[in-house]
Amino acid sequence: MKTSWICLLIALSAAPAFAKAPPVLADEWSTFPLYASVGYDQPLRPQFHFTSRMGWLNDPNGMVYYDGEWHMCFQHFAKGNASGPKSWGHAVSTDLVHWTQLPHAINPYPNVKWDKGANHAIWSGSAVVDELNALGKQTNEVKTLFAIYTATHAGEDKKAAFFQAGAYSTDKGRTWTKINGGRPIIDHLEGFDPGQRDPYVFFHEPTKSYVLIMEIGGPNHAVRLWRSTDLMNWQVLQDIPNKSAECIGMFSVPLDGNPNNKKWVITNAGTGYEVGDFDGTKWTGLGDKDKDGRPLRFESGDCYYAAQVFNQAPDHRVVHVGWLRSAAAGYSPFTEAGMPFTQQLSIPAEITLRTTPDGIRMVRNPVREIELLYARTDKFENIPAKELNTKLAALSPELIDMSVEFAPAGNFTLNVRGLKINFADTKHEFNFTNAARVAGEKAGLLTLPVAKQHPYRDTGFRAIPAPAVNGKVKLRVLVDRASLELFVNDGQAAASFVVVPKPDNRIILIEGNDGQKFNAMTVHELKSAWQKSKRFRHRGKN
Repeated sequence: MKTSWICLLIALSAAPAFAKAPPVLADEWSTFPLYASVGYDQPLRPQFHFTSRMGWLNDPNGMVYYDGEWHMCFQHFAKGNASGPKSWGHAVSTDLVHWTQLPHAINPYPNVKWDKGANHAIWSGSAVVDELNALGKQTNEVKTLFAIYTATHAGEDKKAAFFQAGAYSTDKGRTWTKINGGRPIIDHLEGFDPGQRDPYVFFHEPTKSYVLIMEIGGPNHAVRLWRSTDLMNWQVLQDIPNKSAECIGMFSVPLDGNPNNKKWVITNAGTGYEVGDFDGTKWTGLGDKDKDGRPLRFESGDCYYAAQVFNQAPDHRVVHVGWLRSAAAGYSPFTEAGMPFTQQLSIPAEITLRTTPDGIRMVRNPVREIELLYARTDKFENIPAKELNTKLAALSPELIDMSVEFAPAGNFTLNVRGLKINFADTKHEFNFTNAARVAGEKAGLLTLPVAKQHPYRDTGFRAIPAPAVNGKVKLRVLVDRASLELFVNDGQAAASFVVVPKPDNRIILIEGNDGQKFNAMTVHELKSAWQKSKRFRHRGKN
C-alpha cells in the first residue's frame, strides 16, 4: 500500500488535532506542520530507532555536531509514503537516542538552469560547522552550519546532469538559506557519470581547510577530492580510481584508541571501506580487500545502507548512522501495516579502528547513550543452557539489548522473540535467515511488469563471522519492533535486518544444545525513546 499525498492530506485534515482547520502551508513541500497530528505510538513504530513522524525517509544526510546538539538530516519525501522527489528532513538530539524532528531543512525548488526543467530535488549530501567563518555569514557567537547537497537536473536533452549546491544556517539549523538561490557550487562535470552525487564535506583541522569527496565515476570509476578555504571555490586535489559508489564518506579515527595516532577511512553506501592516510592533499590507501581478496565490509546483514558519520563530534568520537532499508517490491512492513511513515534508520554506532593480525579493521558498537533507555536488567553467569532457559522463562521483554558470552561447545540457536540466531561452531559464525523478506520480495516480483521480472536467488541467509577470541565468543543483540541488529566480538562484525517479530512473542530461549554453558548473559529491557526521560550528561565539548 502506498499513501498518496491527496489521501494523506484528507486524513490529516480530518484528524482531531485539526478539527477546526488544517494548518496553512508555506508551499507544497513545507508539510511539517501537518505532522503534529501524528505521534509515535503506532503498533509498528520503532521505539528506539529513528523514523520520521510521517512520510518516507532513506539516506542520512547533513550530519554534524554543534553546541551540544547532534543534527541528523535525512532523505525525505514530504508528500507521503512513496519514494518521491526528496527534501532534507531534519532532527536533533542531545543524547543520540531521544530525537526531536524539526521542519524540513531543504526542499525542492524551481529549476535554475532551464526554465522548462523540473524542480531540483534535494539528494544526499553533508554538513559541517563553518569553523573559519569562510562564508562570512556569522554575525555573533553562533557559528554557521554549511550544507552541500546534490541537486537533480535534466536538461533539454533529457539526460541527467546533476550538480552540487549549498545552503547555510545561522540559527543552529532551525532555518536554512540556499546559497545563490540553489545554483551550482560545483557544477556538473562533463565526461563523468551523469548522476555524480552525494558530496561529503569535512573540516581538516591541520590545514585549516575544508575537504570534499564525491563519486564522479567516468572511465576510471573515480571518486574526487577537492579542497577549499571559502566553501565556494573548490580546488581539485586527487582522483582515486575504482572507488565510484553512492554516499562516499571520509573521516579520521584514532587507531587503537590513541587520539595522537589517527588513520583515515573511506566508506561507501554498500558498507565497503578502506583504511589509509591523508595529509590534507593526498590520500594513500592501505588496501580495501582482505587476505583472500574479498572486499572489506563493516556489515554482514541484508539492509544496511548509506551510512554517514557526524562531523565534528566531541571527544574524538566517530558516530555513524545508516538506513535500514525495506524498499523492494513486496517487502515494505510499515506501509503494509498502514503506518503513516515508512523506513527507519539504524541505531547510532560508534566507530573505532583496531589493529588485528589481518591488518587494521573497522569496529562498530551501539553508542553508550542507549543505556538511557534501560528499564530493567537481568544478569546470569556461569550457567548451562537448560538452567538458563528456566530463568529466561520469567522474562518477557519487547524492546531488547542483550549480550551473551560463551566458550563454544557445539551448535545452538538463540531464539529472541521468534528470531532464530544460529551459532555454527565448526564454521565459527552466527547466521540468520530473513525468511519474511524473501517471501515478500518473491511475491513482489510477480507484481512487476514481465519485462522487469527476473529469477530470485536470494535465500535470505546471512553469515556473520564469529571466531573465538581467547577461547570465547561474544554476541550483542538489539531487537526493536521492526529490526534485528547483531554485534559480534565487541563489534568486530555486525549485521542488521528489517524483520518484524510477532507482537505476542516475548520469549528468549537457547535451543539445540542444553549442555552449552554461558559465561555471561545480560538482558536489558528497553523503554521507548519517545517517552520523556532524563538526559544523558555529555562528557566533553565540541
